[in-house]
Amino acid sequence: MAEVQKRLGVGFGVLASITWLLLIFGSTVRVHGAGLACPDWPLCFGELVPQLDFRIFLEWGHRLLAGLISLGFLGLGGAVVVRAELRRRFGVLVGLMVVVLLAQIVLGGLTVLASLAFWSVTLHLLFGNAFMALMIVLSRRLRGVVPAGAAHGPLRGVTAAFVLLVTVQMGLGGLVSSNYAGLACVEWPTCNAGVWVPSWAGAVGLQVLHRLGAYTVVAAAGTLAWLARADAGSVRPTRLLLLLVLVQVTLGVLNVLTRMPVELAIAHAAAGHAIVATTAWLVAGTFHRPALSS
Repeated sequence: MAEVQKRLGVGFGVLASITWLLLIFGSTVRVHGAGLACPDWPLCFGELVPQLDFRIFLEWGHRLLAGLISLGFLGLGGAVVVRAELRRRFGVLVGLMVVVLLAQIVLGGLTVLASLAFWSVTLHLLFGNAFMALMIVLSRRLRGVVPAGAAHGPLRGVTAAFVLLVTVQMGLGGLVSSNYAGLACVEWPTCNAGVWVPSWAGAVGLQVLHRLGAYTVVAAAGTLAWLARADAGSVRPTRLLLLLVLVQVTLGVLNVLTRMPVELAIAHAAAGHAIVATTAWLVAGTFHRPALSS
């Protein structure tokens, strides 16, 4: 059973990596304006395999890869729940992932049927990242790679706050993208005409909030890295998080200064998804071991 459990953990880890690529693929669809290249759902122009051009290939290929990931998850999840011992230990987590996956599928359809409404695009982004994060947590638990020893209380508290901050920041990023507010501020560090906060309303307000959120995430990542000095099991993920957050902020600044070329926009999205994945790694190692007693 132990060997089967580890193999399933590896399988979920591989599937999480492919899901990360799917999220980047979705961002590529977005920046190329191909979100409605297939105007219907679940078919594309009423066909299972439509006649392809570049934009249709992007949207149809994104759907195809999402479907393959869903089938892979059903296979791996089924292998967990049919084994009584694994079902007892991991069944709730697998069930939660099923709910998230079903919501993500519905949101994917609504994103098309609602013509890329900002709420559907943003929720689709959040649920996709949540699905990836849950797979990473499950993978690490199945593989038994949770660090030994107890976790420090302050580190747990800041980790929980960081999860919330990253979720809010990812949501703000989705709103910026879905409301075409990426260049609502054309300067950095100020927004427009040398003013830091020209407005809290509309596209400019979204961009200002997204920037403030980024600075807050940087501060939180730095705090995590500092706290993890006393927790050997959290040193690597917190240091990687700090590096990724700094890279992400740099990419965000470059996107503004260079007027959002496609390559930088995709890199910015990829770094954001990597931050979510690394946060899941940290959560798996921090909350699945006992708290340090005072």
